[in-house]
Amino acid sequence: MPLLQPPNVLPKGMFLIDQVLLHRRRPVPRDDLRALVQPSTLPLRQGGTSTFDACLKALRDLDLVRVEEHTQGEALSRHPDSPAVPDVLTFYTLLLQRAVLQAPHDLESAAQRDLLTALTWWCAQDPHAAPIEWSKVQELLGHDLGADFTSFPIGNTNPWQSFTRWALVLGFAEQESVGEGAPARLVPDITRALKRILTSRAAPGVVRAQDFLTLVRECLPVVDGGRLAVQMRPHWNVPDRRAVAGAVDRALSHAILRCAEDGLVELDSLSDAAKVNLSDAERIFSFSHVRIQEREA
Repeated sequence: MPLLQPPNVLPKGMFLIDQVLLHRRRPVPRDDLRALVQPSTLPLRQGGTSTFDACLKALRDLDLVRVEEHTQGEALSRHPDSPAVPDVLTFYTLLLQRAVLQAPHDLESAAQRDLLTALTWWCAQDPHAAPIEWSKVQELLGHDLGADFTSFPIGNTNPWQSFTRWALVLGFAEQESVGEGAPARLVPDITRALKRILTSRAAPGVVRAQDFLTLVRECLPVVDGGRLAVQMRPHWNVPDRRAVAGAVDRALSHAILRCAEDGLVELDSLSDAAKVNLSDAERIFSFSHVRIQEREA
């Protein structure tokens, strides 16, 4: 089952199931778990897949929950490889790791294929442009993919609404905070996703700029230069949003510069070292080394 369909695959619902299983510490019969999480007096969707079933299937697809045999039928428990998470934000970082960092090389049968494909397109958009709502999505997709864009994973309203939830949860977007209809408009700002990578995967110290980019692209294969971006974007008519040829594109550059502004990294430019160019809108920002700061305890 894809992560963007049905539309009631809710990350918060996935977190709720995870927490029940975490605190029970033993396999829970499926019907008992359903009664706890979504009792019959709380129908969250009329018809189609129930929210409980949709969220549980997503957890299983991402190897966060496993099924065992039980005297009452199926019993569910957290996967033994799943770390305990104390809060919802930590759980969302775990979702980022399972859905994006651990994306399989062959996406054909991957549950998150639709989400990863949409994110690969989304991470090519311009964070300096106007916030994006559904009407603008149609315009952008029409330009980048042509008349058949409706077959794209976010080519109609329901999966787009699902995508907005996932993009916000995983840190690949921000909501516009002011103006009429603001919550419906997203900014393709991937800074929070990059920050989660830096705080969970990057060792403090100084690294060459190119090695830093390699780490980021390995962890986030949907960004400029990442495995999925290299694989998918040449088939699309996406504008080349770079200050100069060979520079990092605007979306990834913006996130790196935001991390520097917020003190997670320092970007240094040594005169005798090879440089990487960032696209600071129309301007070029060059750096040769990155100092990854110590994380607070």
